[in-house]
Amino acid sequence: MAFAFASCSNLEDNDHYGNGSTVINNNELKIVNMSSAEYMNSRADLSDMSNLFKENGIYSELNKKGQLSTMLVVTNDNYRQPDADDVVFVTKSHVSDVSVSPANLHNGERLMMWHGKYVNVTMDEEGEQGAIVDHIKFNNASVKEVIQTTNGYIYVISDMIETPTSLSDFINSLDDNYSIFKDLVLSSGGKVFDRVNSKPIGVNNEGNTVYDTVWIYTNAHFEEKGFDMNSESLTATMLLFSNDVINAAMSEARARLTMWGMERPDSALLNWIRDVSFYNRRYTADQLQNAEAEDIKSIFNKQWRTNAHSIDKENPIELSNGIVYNVNKVHMPNNLLMYRLKDKFYYYENCTDAQKEEYFKMTNMVFSKCKTDVAAWTPLSGVWPEVEYRVLILGPGDDGPQGNLCLDFTPVRLKENIGGGTSVEPYFVPPGSYRLAMGFKQNQNMTIKVSVLVNGQVVSVSNPITLGSATTYHYDRGATLPDRYPEGYDPSKLSDKKAGNYDTDGGPIIDEVVIPDVNGDGSASQIVIRIEADNWNEQTGMTLHHWCLRPTVNNY
Repeated sequence: MAFAFASCSNLEDNDHYGNGSTVINNNELKIVNMSSAEYMNSRADLSDMSNLFKENGIYSELNKKGQLSTMLVVTNDNYRQPDADDVVFVTKSHVSDVSVSPANLHNGERLMMWHGKYVNVTMDEEGEQGAIVDHIKFNNASVKEVIQTTNGYIYVISDMIETPTSLSDFINSLDDNYSIFKDLVLSSGGKVFDRVNSKPIGVNNEGNTVYDTVWIYTNAHFEEKGFDMNSESLTATMLLFSNDVINAAMSEARARLTMWGMERPDSALLNWIRDVSFYNRRYTADQLQNAEAEDIKSIFNKQWRTNAHSIDKENPIELSNGIVYNVNKVHMPNNLLMYRLKDKFYYYENCTDAQKEEYFKMTNMVFSKCKTDVAAWTPLSGVWPEVEYRVLILGPGDDGPQGNLCLDFTPVRLKENIGGGTSVEPYFVPPGSYRLAMGFKQNQNMTIKVSVLVNGQVVSVSNPITLGSATTYHYDRGATLPDRYPEGYDPSKLSDKKAGNYDTDGGPIIDEVVIPDVNGDGSASQIVIRIEADNWNEQTGMTLHHWCLRPTVNNY
């Protein structure tokens, strides 16, 4: 029997076959004139794996299909007999209907196996350059040999394939150290009985079949985003938060809110943890955590800033349809703790005389009146609160309509007093960047300029703004800005034709106002919004409705 060899290779006795010839086209790939089944049966050191395939019908099924395949096998030294309950599942995890040559493998690729789950392909830099042995892995098993047969490829690997669990199964199996995160995810969905995969185990006294129940977990919150955690076609990244990590982040966030004199429901913070955790692609550890201030958006469009958090980069958890990273420390961003700061000018009427002098400093302007221009309304009664268009109207002062005018306004809010009634107190704005929007009233035919001051210093100035006939600055109906609605509000889901005009941020004033960290400790500061104009342009009054500061993506 003649054997033809090309190139050099460390051949052993098992490389010599009695019914075919072997051609070596490089030192890592063998080509044999045999079927995969014939080759497996001819290798004494692969006998355990070959018997597993034979006993579980792999060879007969391949013969019936008459198609190419890829087999992942181990030598007898690395063989582990599967448990009886898992033997079919484990056996099928080593066979694929796709015949894949080493040249067609790519880092990050996935190979669907007969058990209906994917095996992940990874390779180092040398593997990407064409090296095979010990440079390519299927899951965590290194490739030791590659054989091309007449009907596919056989990869001899270092360990038997351990099929990772799916994302859904992984979450359901989390222990009590992750109970907060687990409950956050599962409470947003439900489960249904899987009759097909549940095994009948008996009949109860009423004559009903009793099953060893298998549940299918459904979750509309995720499925609305096309993210099915049960699907093996999913390629996902999940961030995993332990109870300790969540509790530490919550405590730190509450401390910031207390320092700022603000409140935020825990549900908003916890829902952010859930919604920032899921991504519809695989990310590397370095992509999720690095020194650059880069943003990655989750499937729920939540912002993960790569230099603000810490993850366990060394111990990722491979799943059949994704990868999981444990989070060591998470920072809840400022733009989560503050959705927006918005309030009204008519609180002037609630101020004491001293507060009016302090918070509404007027030059060539005098108080005229506060009035309700439009009655309170809501696009959906009982769900969204009513808003009214109550305004502050200021008129010309001693210098008359031709003189310069200026209002230095310190934003204030109404505070419920313990003994009843309300009082006024100034806002303290945390350091960071904000978008400033405001509302006045259309058809005022004035051109104004708006500045923001901190500690008497101007930190930002607007371009000239014309309060004309457009509705851009008409109360809080302005519709030109993105992300302009109250939290959770979606006008497209409402039938009211005016739903798009409800409680918006208003019209654009300054795209980015940066409030400095005056005290160097992250504490909040009072600000002044200055509104000025060269003259009254023959107007008898200026109508002011509201102001709104919305934290930008950079206020993290």
